[in-house]
Amino acid sequence: MNLRTVSIRWLAVALVFSLAVAGSSTALAAEFASDEIYRLAEGEVVDDDFYIAATEIYINGTVKGDLFAAASYVEIGPNGVVEGDLWALAAGIVIHGTVLDDLRAAGSGVELTGTVADDAFFGAGGGQAAIPTGAGTQAVTPGVTVTGEIGGDTYVAAGDVDILGAIGGDFLGAMGTFDLSGTIGGDADIQAGEFSVADAARIGGELTYTAPEQRQIPAGVARDIQFEAPPDSESQGGTIVGAVFGWIFRTIAIALGIAILGWLLMRFRPNILVRPAAAIQSNPVETGLYGLLAAVVLIFIPIASLILVAFTWAFWGALPGIAMFIFLVASSALVWFLSPLLTGYWLGEKIGQRLDGEYSPLLLLLIGAILIVFLGRIPVLGWLVYLLSFLLALGGLLRSGTAATAEPPAETAVVQ
Repeated sequence: MNLRTVSIRWLAVALVFSLAVAGSSTALAAEFASDEIYRLAEGEVVDDDFYIAATEIYINGTVKGDLFAAASYVEIGPNGVVEGDLWALAAGIVIHGTVLDDLRAAGSGVELTGTVADDAFFGAGGGQAAIPTGAGTQAVTPGVTVTGEIGGDTYVAAGDVDILGAIGGDFLGAMGTFDLSGTIGGDADIQAGEFSVADAARIGGELTYTAPEQRQIPAGVARDIQFEAPPDSESQGGTIVGAVFGWIFRTIAIALGIAILGWLLMRFRPNILVRPAAAIQSNPVETGLYGLLAAVVLIFIPIASLILVAFTWAFWGALPGIAMFIFLVASSALVWFLSPLLTGYWLGEKIGQRLDGEYSPLLLLLIGAILIVFLGRIPVLGWLVYLLSFLLALGGLLRSGTAATAEPPAETAVVQ
C-alpha cells in the first residue's frame, strides 16, 4: 500500500485518539501530580496512567501505564521506563530511558538517546535562527535528534531533524533540514528544504524525497530512490502530507504557547483565570448570554467605535481617539486569544469533578485549555468550539466583577 496513504490515515487516527484520551472519563484510575520540579526517583513505581504538570519533570523510575507530561523541561532518565505511551509537551524534551509503547513528543527541541519500542511522533522547532532551549541549566538544541532506537514507524514535523540512530519501520517527515547517517528499516518519504545522506546511512525500502532540486544520494543507501519536484508557485498549498504535518505542527505550537502562558498566569496572576471561571461555573447559560450580548455589540464595533472615537476626538484630540479605537479592537482580539485559558480552567474543573479527586489548579487548567485548542483546530467544527469558548470567556469576564458571582475559594488561586 502507498506509504503516504497509510501514513496520513494513521496521523488522523493518532490525532483523534489523542483527543479521545484527553476528554475521556476512563482516566478514573490515573494518578496526577503537579509541582515546581517533579522527580520520580529510581526504584519508584507508578502503577496507573500518570499525568504530570510542572516546570521541570525528571522520570528515573517506572510508570506502568501511559505518561502524560507537560512542563518547560521533561527528561526520562537512563533508568526511566514508561511501559505505556509517553505524551510529552515541553520546550525541551530528552529521553535517555525506555518507552515500551508509542512516543508522542512536541516541543522546541527533542532528543532521543534511549529506546522507543513502537511508533514515534515528533513535532519540534529548529532553523537557522533557533537557539538552545530548556529550563534552568538544562539546554536542548531545537529540532529533533535521534541517536537511540525506534522499533516502529516514525513521523516528524520539525525545522531540523538529525537521525543518527536506528528506526525499525517507515519514516515520514516534513522538515526544513534533514540529515541521515543512521538506518531506516522500511520506506522513507521525506520533504525537506535541505538534506544530506551519509555514505553509511541505510534505508531498507524505497526513498522518496521532495526538495528544491534533485540530490546526489550515495549508491546502495536505499533499494530504490524517487525524486519528486516540489509543487510550483501556482499550486494550492503543497502536497497533502505537507499540509497534514503543517496542521499538526501549528496545533502543537499553539498548544505549547497556551500551556506556557497558562502556567505564567496561574503562577503570578491566578485571579485573571480563576474569577471568570468561577463566573462560568456559577451559571454557564447566563454567562454565555452575557457573552453573546457583548459579542453582538462587538460585531458592530465600527459603528460603536466611530461614535466613541468621535466623542474622544472632539474632547481630547485625535491621538486619544485613535488609541480608543485600537483598544476596542485589541481587547476583543485578546479575549479571543485567551478564551481557551479562561474557559479551559472551568472545563478542567469539570473534568476534575468527574475524576472525583483533588488536583492542582495548574493541571486542571492545562487539561481543559489544551483540549479546547485541539478541538478548536478541527476543520469545520473548530470555529464553533472557539466561538463558544469566546462567548463564555467574554461573559465570564463581564460577570466576574458582579455581586452575583460567587467568590472562588482562596486555595484555588495558588498553584501548588
